[in-house]
Amino acid sequence: MTRIVGHQNRDEFIRDPVLAWRHGTRLDSMLAQALPPVPRGVTRAPHHVFNTIDDQRQLAQARKLNSGTTR
Repeated sequence: MTRIVGHQNRDEFIRDPVLAWRHGTRLDSMLAQALPPVPRGVTRAPHHVFNTIDDQRQLAQARKLNSGTTR
């Protein structure tokens, strides 16, 4: 059984490609602000060091994204 609550269209897919493109670019710009800056230049290190760097970047991004939520 399906219930419709409210007046907002809750379809999962946006069928109009122009509206979908606009929605996607808006979401991309919002999420890009949450990314920590990427250091420029060449870095040489063992694989485990790059894994550690990636983990730290993901943690920083998660903290920035979740900083506005309250429990």
